[in-house]
Amino acid sequence: MRAEDVLTGEALTVELPPRYCPLPPVRHPEEAVLAQRTADWITGFDLALSPQQLDRMRGNDCPGFYGRITPHAATHRLQLAVDWCTVMFHFDDVYCDEGPPAQRLGLFTDMATRIARVLETPDTPLDGPGDSLLAPVRDLARRAGHWATPTQKRRCVDAHRAWFLAVLWEIGHRAAGSTPRLNDYAHLRQHTAAGAATLSWAEIVDGEEVPDRELSAPAVRALTELAFTTAAFDDDLFSYGKELWIAHTEGTPPSGLSLVEILRREHHLSPQDAISRAVELCNRLTHRFIELRDHLLPRASTPLRAYLDHLAHLLPGNLDWGLHADRYRNPDGRHPGAVTTLPSTTPTPPADTSAPPIPSISWWWDTDLS
Repeated sequence: MRAEDVLTGEALTVELPPRYCPLPPVRHPEEAVLAQRTADWITGFDLALSPQQLDRMRGNDCPGFYGRITPHAATHRLQLAVDWCTVMFHFDDVYCDEGPPAQRLGLFTDMATRIARVLETPDTPLDGPGDSLLAPVRDLARRAGHWATPTQKRRCVDAHRAWFLAVLWEIGHRAAGSTPRLNDYAHLRQHTAAGAATLSWAEIVDGEEVPDRELSAPAVRALTELAFTTAAFDDDLFSYGKELWIAHTEGTPPSGLSLVEILRREHHLSPQDAISRAVELCNRLTHRFIELRDHLLPRASTPLRAYLDHLAHLLPGNLDWGLHADRYRNPDGRHPGAVTTLPSTTPTPPADTSAPPIPSISWWWDTDLS
């Protein structure tokens, strides 16, 4: 973003400094097929979706999102992950983001706990507000049951509970109007962005279980957290225009739950300097990811290699998807093209590749990982 936010009428333009990401984005060849099938699938449930909500679902481009993470997956299996993404973006919009935080808390906790239980035991009868959303979740759980191993199923459920716990932390800050410290935000952002929940479906789509001894190894854990956090911080970059647009139209300050805003407030920076600092951090994380990934690949098993490939596709894929998704260009679902983010990438590594001064994540640079 330039120092003078480019805001004209109802349009906002944000310009980002060069983002280091030498990994090329790859697309799944059947994204159009996936999109049509997920549209047919979601309209088969009685969700009472408005035309605006249906348009918003299409604008989220879930086939493009997952198609960039798993570009070589079998289409019929990838459909499961795309359908999950479609439902969870709707859940995120309705239960996590919209409405006053204090009022949203009860609705979110009720729905989140029931979603986790249905994923865990699909035939459990659960009733309550918004229970129509559980019908597609139940369908997803039953379909996953045909392919998922018990370990993959447990990982999926545990990942969703981690996501929901982090969102509760986020809602708490929103309700209090407080800004978390960078040290806390840095290690929790991977969870508020549903990183593990997202990749848990990719493992089921693959059809092979990653051995726990490999997935739990410190180097693989570090690489996983690096990928999830970098992608989530990138989300903060290309959603910052959305945050500014909403704040401008509602006459309120931007949310303090964004990497850019946290850096700006914690270090007393201008908005432009905060964006530059955020990009520098993402560049440093990306460099460490590539360095550690290249060290791990030669000795990885076939299932772990596929998992690492998904992480490597996530970084450029998420950047490519997020900068074009209507989710960020149409900030409230009623103003298409209201926000434009102007990106640039560079193959030149950052000058500083050392661990950032953030204690909660600095262990990713521990020498014994390499």
